[in-house]
Amino acid sequence: MRIVTRIVLPIVIIALLLLSTSLVIVKEWEKGLQLRFGRIVAVYDEPGIYFKLPFIDNVRIFDGRIQTLDTPPEPFLTSEKKNLIVDTFIKWRVIDPEVYYQKVSGNPGIFNRLFEPIVKNNFRAAFGKRDVQTVVGGNVTSKGSKYRDGSKVIVVDKPSDALSLDPKTLEEIHSEDVDIVIRSKENVVPVIAGQEVDLNNTVRQEIEKTILVALSVEAKEYGVEIIDVRINGVELPDDVTDNVFKRMRTERERVATELRSKGEAAYIEKVAEADSNRTILLANAYEEAEKIRGEGDAEAATIYGKAYGQDPDFYSFYRSLEAYKNAFQNDGDLLILDPESDFFKHFQQKQ
Repeated sequence: MRIVTRIVLPIVIIALLLLSTSLVIVKEWEKGLQLRFGRIVAVYDEPGIYFKLPFIDNVRIFDGRIQTLDTPPEPFLTSEKKNLIVDTFIKWRVIDPEVYYQKVSGNPGIFNRLFEPIVKNNFRAAFGKRDVQTVVGGNVTSKGSKYRDGSKVIVVDKPSDALSLDPKTLEEIHSEDVDIVIRSKENVVPVIAGQEVDLNNTVRQEIEKTILVALSVEAKEYGVEIIDVRINGVELPDDVTDNVFKRMRTERERVATELRSKGEAAYIEKVAEADSNRTILLANAYEEAEKIRGEGDAEAATIYGKAYGQDPDFYSFYRSLEAYKNAFQNDGDLLILDPESDFFKHFQQKQ
């Protein structure tokens, strides 16, 4: 029993060790290469379990998931020779691990460093063909107006179609006189502020599609597929931005001053109109009051005349009472007259 244990157990351990070093497990998101003395002998494109020679074969595993190349903001000149600060990124993944290993040793950092200048050059060329207004807010309105006169256009349905082009055409793609774009799908164009605005067919999206195809051709040489190309943002340089804000502030102040002046003028006009209406209303009211007062006095005089005609003595007596009443309205009133005055004639009469 001891002999079996001493002999069999080491054999089992060695067998398990050899088996464990012979097995290669490739996960769903991985791709790999089997190397023998530095030479590629097998490619692992699919997930699964693979076998290799222990202690002789080496295995390199690469991440097959989508990777990001985030380029730092870079100034690009437009066709008007104006700088724009453009922030971009691309999404890529490994599709050919053999080429990927040969070109960049399977290192995504090396690929990003090598591919970043290519990305910038493509964006620089694209922005150099367009002006600031077109890049920032332009829409592609028609197929004939997309490209400048004399340019050659290659239209494909998807980026992978560009990889099947002949070598001569692929070489021409690198020329500034050649544009390669993805065919746009028909979309419902909304109407905004009375104008048709195709939100799915902007100039910025056109640039992204064009560069996506161009980079797909370039990335094939590295065993990489370009999934997406995006423009994070387009900004003016700081000095230009400050000048723009100053001009905007000056313009807003001018508009505010103009509106304030118009408001002051409208206020003065309204006040003058209100004063004029007030004067007219008061004049009309005074005229109407005087007219009514005159009519009342006339009617009172008529009544007094009729009363005098009916009984002159009573009328004279009543008028004297009214005069007394008006003359002695307060307790301290004092009136000095001749007792024989006609003012007191009714006091002097005998019953």
